[in-house]
Amino acid sequence: MTASTDRITTKPIKVWGIVPAAGLSRRMRRPKQTLPINVTTMTSHVVRTLLKANPATVVVVTRSTLIQALDLPPDNRVLVAMNDAAHSEMIDSIRMGLRVITEHIYDTARCEPSPTDGVLVVPADMPRLLTETCRKCIAYFQEHNDRIVIASHDGKRGHPMIFPFSMRRTVDQLRGGLNVLPEDFPHLVDFVPCEDEGVIQDIDTPEDHQRLQR
Repeated sequence: MTASTDRITTKPIKVWGIVPAAGLSRRMRRPKQTLPINVTTMTSHVVRTLLKANPATVVVVTRSTLIQALDLPPDNRVLVAMNDAAHSEMIDSIRMGLRVITEHIYDTARCEPSPTDGVLVVPADMPRLLTETCRKCIAYFQEHNDRIVIASHDGKRGHPMIFPFSMRRTVDQLRGGLNVLPEDFPHLVDFVPCEDEGVIQDIDTPEDHQRLQR
């Protein structure tokens, strides 16, 4: 008698990206989302870096006055949402991105997002971040998908941050920015040490941009 076993299939763990790019850039004194970086814009550069790490989708949340100047790549994984609220914060753009991901999944697959999937957040003003760093963090989350995964460099936390989709409602109710999430759930946080200095380097001032160009 030959014993038979059922083949067990597991659903792949997907990671969905959000790039908040709706800030007013007050310290830069011009929209930093459209600053030139490597023959494209800063936002487009960050999106292209993230796309190379092969997320399921990247939602860019920006303002309607900027979208035409962003030079986003013609990739069907890129979705765009508009946040034109004058006094909104980055967390508002992240929440908008979560809604877009949920609607996109339902429209294409007629189902709710899997709670085991992850949501990766990278602000649009971090052009020194490397694709390999994003890949490293995604791979770590796929092995530990109940954790809040945060890239770190030299003992300092930065981006990307990946949190389980099951925490979406929690993010909706945060009393502050996304940085409050690991503070509220420190027992769920895993830091991923990276040699990449871009993990902790953003562009806020004209001097920052000049140094980057050099």
